[in-house]
Amino acid sequence: MASEQLTATVTLSSGATQDVTDQATWTSSDEEVATVSGGLVTAVAVGECEVTAAYEGLSGTCAVTVTDPAEALSVSPSSVSLDLS
Repeated sequence: MASEQLTATVTLSSGATQDVTDQATWTSSDEEVATVSGGLVTAVAVGECEVTAAYEGLSGTCAVTVTDPAEALSVSPSSVSLDLS
């Protein structure tokens, strides 16, 4: 199964940023599509869902799309004829 690590970052009023990935509470809107733990999103089945990170009353989201891996590639047309001009 494919996975991707997300990061939760808080921007303070001073403009400084703080990585809160490990402290955030992570949830998936549809765990039949993708699960999330500690910001690591793992594909489960084809579909779409939203992953949310929550930290001290703040939240941020990430749209997740799980697709089938490519199994074939075709090129159209299958042949061409060109005149040298």
